[in-house]
Amino acid sequence: MLLLAVLVFSLDWQGMVKPGAERKKAPVQAVVVDASKLDSEIQRQKQLEENKQREEQEKLKRLEQRAREAEQKRKQEEARITELKRKQEQEVRRKKDEAKKQAEAKKKAEAKKKADAKKKAEAKKKAEAEKKRKAELAAKKKVEEEKKRKAEEKRKAEAERKRKQEEAQRKAAEQELNARLAAEQARMAAQRQSAMQRMINEYGQYIKEKVQRSWIRPPGSASTLSCTVEVRLIPSGEVIDAQIVRSSGNPAFDRSVEAAVFKASPLPVPPDPEVMEQFRSLRFEFKPG
Repeated sequence: MLLLAVLVFSLDWQGMVKPGAERKKAPVQAVVVDASKLDSEIQRQKQLEENKQREEQEKLKRLEQRAREAEQKRKQEEARITELKRKQEQEVRRKKDEAKKQAEAKKKAEAKKKADAKKKAEAKKKAEAEKKRKAELAAKKKVEEEKKRKAEEKRKAEAERKRKQEEAQRKAAEQELNARLAAEQARMAAQRQSAMQRMINEYGQYIKEKVQRSWIRPPGSASTLSCTVEVRLIPSGEVIDAQIVRSSGNPAFDRSVEAAVFKASPLPVPPDPEVMEQFRSLRFEFKPG
């Protein structure tokens, strides 16, 4: 209603009169107000009031926020100051403890220094006594070693003399033994050689006789014919080859001798392997008896 009255009295009713028209007093009449405009104005005023209240509330919230932040900063500052005091007190206690420890360490260092000096003096005294004892022991040991060295040299000289004497006796006995062995070996070798030669001659004669028995004289051959034949044998006495190395001049006679050799196979051979080696290739003169 208040707004309606303001609108009514704020309208310029005289300005609505046409220019040039004669002004006449008119009787008071009722004014018709547009309801839509009135609602719009009411809504605008209401919106302004709400905006104002909202701004006041936001301002109040900002003030409360600032107050809370200030209180938080105050508490933080108080905590910082309290922590700083605590650290200062802790630093004072640490410095006192450090000073106490340094004093104790200094005291211990002085005591250790005195103890080390005492130990050093005792060690020096002990070292000098040990040095003297070692010198006396070394001198005594040197005398004993010299005695032992001379006794050892004498023993070695005597041992060397005996060794040389025994060596000379051993060499003389060895030379005598070697001479005996050489003489015996020479004798045995001569006997062996003589026996081998007898066996060679003996079995050579056996072979000649067997070939002679196996020989058939060719018709018309003279009794004075002879030839030299080379025979190759194996250890069993088997003939593996027979060749005339000196012909009789009569081919039939030569062939008859070769045939007689093969016919007489196996030939008698010595049982001794060493002598048998002499019979692997054997030459002899065939002369009819």
